Amino acid sequence: MRARAAVVLVSVLALLAACDDPPRPSGAASASATLSPQPLRLPVVRPGEPCPTATAQAWTGPGQAAKVLGDGPLYPIADYFGGDAVLELRDDERGPDGSYEKKVRWLGVGYAGPVLLRAARIDGPGVASARFSYVGSSRAGGHYAELTNADSDLPATTTVGGPGCYAYQVDGTTFSKTIVFGAIAAP
Repeated sequence: MRARAAVVLVSVLALLAACDDPPRPSGAASASATLSPQPLRLPVVRPGEPCPTATAQAWTGPGQAAKVLGDGPLYPIADYFGGDAVLELRDDERGPDGSYEKKVRWLGVGYAGPVLLRAARIDGPGVASARFSYVGSSRAGGHYAELTNADSDLPATTTVGGPGCYAYQVDGTTFSKTIVFGAIAAP
């Protein structure tokens, strides 16, 4: 009788353990998945070459955006860039250190799990960073966050040192994407 009770107990425990990790949408990672940061693999723009900015594309997915940049599953909303993936830098956005902080919202679609967001200048020396406003922290040379919903609206800021050509690298457990954008002085 004890052997039969032990088998039943083990079966119940196995069933409960299987229920701890519910099915996720395709491309979604477990919240407990670990993210091994990928090396930065950003394009280099030589002096005199044009900045190969991402093309803004019409958005019909979840969340509020007219256009987005990149091919996801995390997208900076192109509406925050002035045409052709270019941030317009205004004097009143300049910080005491000389850098510019711009609001750039992101949409996460079809992915839940860890993400690392990094930014860099790709046409010469200069500073750049990006961070989500309400989730995550600094880690591995960027901003690390655990996205708990497969569809996320992510208020964020992007900081650049001044006019130039920049890129984001967004890494998750199932993807690594690069999105190039420019920055110019506002007219």
